[in-house]
Amino acid sequence: MAKNVKINSVVYAEVPQVSIPLAEGQGTAVFYDTTGATAASGDILTGKSAFIGNGFVAGSMPNNGAVSGSISKADGTYAIPAGFHNGKGAVRISSEEQAKLVSGNIKAGVTILGVSGKSSVVDTGDATAAAGTIISGKTAYVNGTKVTGSLTTVTVSQDSLTKVLTIE
Repeated sequence: MAKNVKINSVVYAEVPQVSIPLAEGQGTAVFYDTTGATAASGDILTGKSAFIGNGFVAGSMPNNGAVSGSISKADGTYAIPAGFHNGKGAVRISSEEQAKLVSGNIKAGVTILGVSGKSSVVDTGDATAAAGTIISGKTAYVNGTKVTGSLTTVTVSQDSLTKVLTIE
C-alpha cells in the first residue's frame, strides 16, 4: 500500500518506500509504508519486534521449539500449546499403552492399530458349561473364568434302559 510523499514541495505519488542516505560511510536508511500491516504482538515471537501500521510492536508469541506429548487413553487428546513450533517433536501413544498392544491382549478377528488379535483369545461370553459338565481334572474357560471339571459319572437313559458310566 503505497503513499504520496511530499519532498521540497514536490508530491511523489504511490511511493512504497523511501531511502535516505545517511552520513558518509553509514549506508542508507530505508522506510517502508506499513499502514497495511496487520501483525499484532501475539503474531511476533517473544524477543523479536517489528514496525507495523501503528508503529513499534514487541513480540509476545512463545517459541515452543520441538513439541512432544503422549496420549494414554482411547479418548485422550493432546492440547497443542499456543505459539511457534519448529516442526520437530511428535505426539504418540504413551509407551505404557503401546506395551499393552500385543496380540495376546486382543480378541481373534480384531485388529487394533495394526496389531491383530491372537487366535486363542476368544469371547467366552456365550459359554454354558459348568464344573459338573466337564470331565474331572480337565479345565475350560466359561465366561472368562477358568473352570476345573468335576464330572466323574454320566447317566445315560434311553426308553426304559438306564445305564451309569464311570469316567476314569
